[in-house]
Amino acid sequence: MKIIDKVCGKIGLGGGEDTAAVENVAETAAERAARTVPKLDNVVDFQAAAGQKALAKMKVIVIEPRSFDDVQQVANCLKEKKPVVINFEHTDADAAKRIIDFVSGTTYALSGDIKKVGRNVFLCAPSNVNVAYSQERAAKQELPWMRK
Repeated sequence: MKIIDKVCGKIGLGGGEDTAAVENVAETAAERAARTVPKLDNVVDFQAAAGQKALAKMKVIVIEPRSFDDVQQVANCLKEKKPVVINFEHTDADAAKRIIDFVSGTTYALSGDIKKVGRNVFLCAPSNVNVAYSQERAAKQELPWMRK
């Protein structure tokens, strides 16, 4: 009979004594759970943190390399997820070609993007930066018969 009484008490069909005991057990379990949960003083709100991070200003590094030795500085900035503008105005043509080859490989390996934005100026963007560049304007500059 005790087994049937316990089952009926759990379901709510039994006598008043068993349900009161079950409620007391439930209350003590809730009290124990409340006591064992630590205070959450160090909780980070991810949505607020993401909003603050999105509002943070991103630095764009401008580098004017003089020789191939300066290329490591560009690669380090790309590894740190910082966009880099490379200005080859005062760089030897052979060194500029070698630098572009190295930076192109670095950018590709880091899933970034490299765009020519001027005659001797390139923009290297890491994977966290999207570059919107109008190809139509560039095509008109390259194809003189398209000009009107």
